[in-house]
Formats: sequence, structure tokens, C-alpha cells
Amino acid sequence: MATRFGGQGRVSTKAKLAEELIIMGKVLVRLREAAGFKQSDIAASLGVPPSWLSKIESGSRRLDVIELLQIAEAMNREPSELIEEIRAALSSVAKQA
Repeated sequence: MATRFGGQGRVSTKAKLAEELIIMGKVLVRLREAAGFKQSDIAASLGVPPSWLSKIESGSRRLDVIELLQIAEAMNREPSELIEEIRAALSSVAKQA
């Protein structure tokens, strides 16, 4: 018997966006490294464990807009730069498909 909310056949948003989360993570790694930061530098700046950032960069954890803003600030980048880089990477992959 199906339930009103969720149930069998339900696919989480994270699962639906798995490929996109991995692409976003790769972009964040590239930008962080280009800015000369280690994961531990950004994590310390944000007051979170390095594993938090590692999960985002590996695509196994989603992040919200506020967290993206905080990451951009910690990397001394404009949030719009991060968003544009992520958008371009996603667009590039979509064109290849």
C-alpha cells in the first residue's frame, strides 16, 4: 500500500542530483586549490571539521546557499564567481551528453 508522502519509488533529491553534486564538488576543489587553500584552512575559517568540506567536495553532501556564500567568503572569492564556474561546468557536461 502506497503512503501519501514518500514511499516506494520515491527518489531523494540528493540521488537525483548525484552527478551535479560531484561536478560542483570538483569545481570547488579546483577553485580552492587555485586560491592556495587546503581543506583544513577553509574548514577552520568556517569553524567546521574538514570532513564537512570533504563531503561537499566529493559530492556526498549537499550544501545550501548560505553555506556556498560562506565557502566563497572563506576562499576570498565572490559568490557569483563560484556560481558561474559551477554553472559553466554543469553546462559543459550537459552539452557532452
